[in-house]
Amino acid sequence: MARPPNPGIREGLRNQAVDYVLAYGFGDLALRPLAKALKTNARMLVYHFGSREGLMREILMGLRERGDTLIRVWFEAGKKPRTLSEFLRWYWQWMSAPRAQPAVRLIFELYALALRNPRDYPGVLEAPLAHWQSLTKKADLRSKFETAEATLLLAATRGLLLDLCATGDRTRVGRAMQLLSQFVESRHDQEPGGTAKRNCRR
Repeated sequence: MARPPNPGIREGLRNQAVDYVLAYGFGDLALRPLAKALKTNARMLVYHFGSREGLMREILMGLRERGDTLIRVWFEAGKKPRTLSEFLRWYWQWMSAPRAQPAVRLIFELYALALRNPRDYPGVLEAPLAHWQSLTKKADLRSKFETAEATLLLAATRGLLLDLCATGDRTRVGRAMQLLSQFVESRHDQEPGGTAKRNCRR
């Protein structure tokens, strides 16, 4: 009877694979070149991940986990509850930094691949909305606006990041992001009926 895959080896291979695609992208990623870069062989990758598609899913999960960990740490580090406008400013500073550009380009590469072959990339197209909905809950937005707010924030931030990747105009796109955070801040600082929540103002 064959031995089950070693979880420690599997996790190490996944982390190395995530580092690889961040550096080189997905493109037409094949098992043999990837295995060579990871100093293993294609047979071992299949042994640990089942198939190329299985490995791709694990890479996606690894990418999400890394981002989610950074976001969770940021939310928990505040001395008082974070607001969504504060998160947007921090998120943009993080994602627009030159060191984050490989990850940002990879995001759009994944979108393109998932649009062509959604079965091979489960969750890539659907998960971002749920992710932004969870962020609005963490920032204590009013529940009746959650889905609409999350959709707007997802579309706006995704569009601004794409604009930044396409043009490299950090100043112009950064100003647009500032307008978005100001809009969110003004909306969040209003109670139903238009009464300002003074304890949320800076």
